[in-house]
Amino acid sequence: MSHITLEIKEQVAHIVINRPQDGNKLDMAMIHELMGHFTNLGARADIKVIHLSGQGRDFSNGRLVPPPSPGAAPAQKSALEIRSQVTDPILNLYATIRRSPIPIVSSIRGVAHGLGCAVAVLCDLTLASELAKFSLPEMRSNIPPTLAISAVMHTVSPKALAHLIYSSDEISAQQALSLGMVSAVYPDNQFDHEVQAYLQKLCTRPREALCAVKEYLLLAPSQDHDSAARYASNLLASVLSSPT
Repeated sequence: MSHITLEIKEQVAHIVINRPQDGNKLDMAMIHELMGHFTNLGARADIKVIHLSGQGRDFSNGRLVPPPSPGAAPAQKSALEIRSQVTDPILNLYATIRRSPIPIVSSIRGVAHGLGCAVAVLCDLTLASELAKFSLPEMRSNIPPTLAISAVMHTVSPKALAHLIYSSDEISAQQALSLGMVSAVYPDNQFDHEVQAYLQKLCTRPREALCAVKEYLLLAPSQDHDSAARYASNLLASVLSSPT
């Protein structure tokens, strides 16, 4: 049984993390399924936007760690096994979100913790209910959340990110907005309406323009000023010269 659902409506692909009984925690099978959807949907010319949300009140309460077998001592994994089975799939998910040519919009109602927080913030646009909560709580278990840091470090200032990690505090949607983790915050009783209106607004734009903005925001910040300016010129010329 899949815990990821997909529905396509009017040029928007709606992906829902559908494991509410576990706080929409993500296991490795779900991570691979999300990667497949992001890759396949991004390649489709009839889709302009991908919308990622969680079923029920929570977006995602992090990663689902399978319990050890009854009566068995926890197996000690090698560094290579941890990388191939845990860290590489998560990093590949982050990379797939970045590489998607079309915008990925996350909508957060309830909690986005740990891996869920990193995925929510990494999306191109993050829309939050006023009741949403965010945290990177791994240090409570003495685990440095270096993977999550790699996902959000270009969005949040180093001082704010260090505080979020070392304190492991849960922050509100408004606090997340002030840190640059969230794009917009809406009243909870209007949240669904506002998210749909935002998605519809994006769909009024040409796909080429949406892709160009995402590409430029992804690549230009790592370039020097003159290269970024020339890249902006070339990208704009390419869009303007393409058939509508």
